[in-house]
Amino acid sequence: MNRLGILFAGQGAQHPGMGVGWTAVDPVAAKTLSEASRILGYDLADLLSSIDGRLDETIYAQPAIVVSSLLAYQSLLRSTHLRPDAFAGFSLGEWTALGAAGIFDFEHLLQFVQVRAQAMQAAAKATPGAMAAVVGLSDLQVCDVCAEATRVGSYVIAANFNCPGQIVVSGHADAVVRAGDLARAAGAKRVVPLSVSGAFHTALMQPAADRLATAIAGAEPFPAAAPVYANVTAQPYGKDELRRLLPLQITSPVLFETTIRNMMASGITHFLEIGPGSALSGFVRKISLDLPVARLDGPEDLANVKGWLKAHGFSE
Repeated sequence: MNRLGILFAGQGAQHPGMGVGWTAVDPVAAKTLSEASRILGYDLADLLSSIDGRLDETIYAQPAIVVSSLLAYQSLLRSTHLRPDAFAGFSLGEWTALGAAGIFDFEHLLQFVQVRAQAMQAAAKATPGAMAAVVGLSDLQVCDVCAEATRVGSYVIAANFNCPGQIVVSGHADAVVRAGDLARAAGAKRVVPLSVSGAFHTALMQPAADRLATAIAGAEPFPAAAPVYANVTAQPYGKDELRRLLPLQITSPVLFETTIRNMMASGITHFLEIGPGSALSGFVRKISLDLPVARLDGPEDLANVKGWLKAHGFSE
């Protein structure tokens, strides 16, 4: 029996115009975008269409990605009556997954995401860091490289385990440079610096994690429509784990490859990536060539996705 997992994009996938197209084909999407602007306190439609660089700032990128991804997901639901079997997201995308699963209502979701974005940008400004993707080494090799590159007061860790042969390292900028040099010497095919302002998913983000923990302390989550997998554990959220794991996610590695493998082990047979970009689809294909995967970004993708869902038995 086919079972569908929904994946949501993380920060870095944003692009000008994302999400805006849904308002032209779905009247409900236009109302949702207007509501998001009210909650966030600025014109989100203007931001999504902007080419002035604001979309690359963490404080704007995170809410924008979550809203544009939910616009796509909700429009798909209204046209297919889809019932996913599981949700997951990459870093920020985990918040979109929580919203899609109904664990947080839209207003509280955006309020929490805005706090997260502001706190992470502030932490990055207070303690600048760097990140880089290492391609062509094993997980163990990258962890060894990070250990060798770490000095007193200057450390780097493996922060994103994306797929076989692609791990992102994160930490103090000089340590990330040392790790890159050591990775090349160990045989890495490429070391690609990422355009980020901070050492995300490391202890340098602890002030942001603390602020988020305070913000969500009184949160009252709703039951999930389907299991949501946590980046920190690569397992579905258990009862009462949200308030502990969501702040921890900011300072902990993203176990994306293990998440996908655990979803497969639970019976998920197909994956649909929703939101800007196609990075997660690429990771899934590298984890397992046999996994059917599709992606939905804008309304121009909708017909193909609906056909794909119907062909695999997920919609009438």
